[in-house]
Amino acid sequence: MISERTQEAPRIYIAYHDMRPVLTGAHLIPIQVGRAIADFILPGAEGDDTGANISALNPEYCELTAHYWAWKNTAHGGHVGLMHYRRLFDLAERMNPRGHSERYVLDFDSQSYRADVAGYFSNPDSAGIDLVVPRPARLIRPILSQYRTHHRIDDFLVMRNVVAKRHPDFLPDLDRILHRNRFIMGNMFIMSGRVFEHYSRLLFDILDETRARIPDRPQPETGYQRRYMGFLAERIMTAYVFGNHLRESFPDLGMAYRGIVNIDSSIPRKAGPLRLARYCLQRRLSLSDALTAMKYGGSSDDSQSNGLRIR
Repeated sequence: MISERTQEAPRIYIAYHDMRPVLTGAHLIPIQVGRAIADFILPGAEGDDTGANISALNPEYCELTAHYWAWKNTAHGGHVGLMHYRRLFDLAERMNPRGHSERYVLDFDSQSYRADVAGYFSNPDSAGIDLVVPRPARLIRPILSQYRTHHRIDDFLVMRNVVAKRHPDFLPDLDRILHRNRFIMGNMFIMSGRVFEHYSRLLFDILDETRARIPDRPQPETGYQRRYMGFLAERIMTAYVFGNHLRESFPDLGMAYRGIVNIDSSIPRKAGPLRLARYCLQRRLSLSDALTAMKYGGSSDDSQSNGLRIR
């Protein structure tokens, strides 16, 4: 029963990769990713470089080195989550559910957010939710086409072959999403212990074998494409969330979507007028925040994109 598998206090790890103040609070645990290869130790944060870890692979695995560390080095009796230093779940559902899946805020209130997290987990209903993921984004093109345009399609094809060989029951779920545009971004989640173990085993088996099959992958000129393990993982999670493999494993699954609050105020403050207008139309930014951001000037509207062009 649900009460038997949620006895431990929920833990949401917040991944940090540079020197900055960390967000802490009830259930919130900052963790420095890539600490094994960093030249600093982030005060107040756990490290992903103890016990069984893949910390040194952070340039490829991104926030997943925190996921792996939590999977291998902590108990899974309660809920386990992962967020980013700038992307947090809107657990109090303050965002308009008809708006964009991600919303920028210029005046993030950490005290209020801690209260939101505590309030979410104190609600008895949260114990019955096995899986929280970001509200699906809608890309302007299908997932496979988007990946081919912005990343190395060979990496994706190797990953698909790995799934076909090692997890054939998951392959229909993966293939089903390729020509659709709903996308779960960020490798963010809150999972009950049973789902966390189930998903982690699947995810890292696929990624580790994929990486082993492309050892001679050429290094890109910039660091962005080096994050290919993180990019592939987002597609794996999308297939997992929308597919039958998860639901057949857990017929009583409780699931919820939540919006993402992006607290990196530098993004709207550096945006130009056209981008700010687009953010407002997409409901990614309030009009008042857009007007505030205008006071700071901005960079070109053609700044580097991560390829996730969203409707």
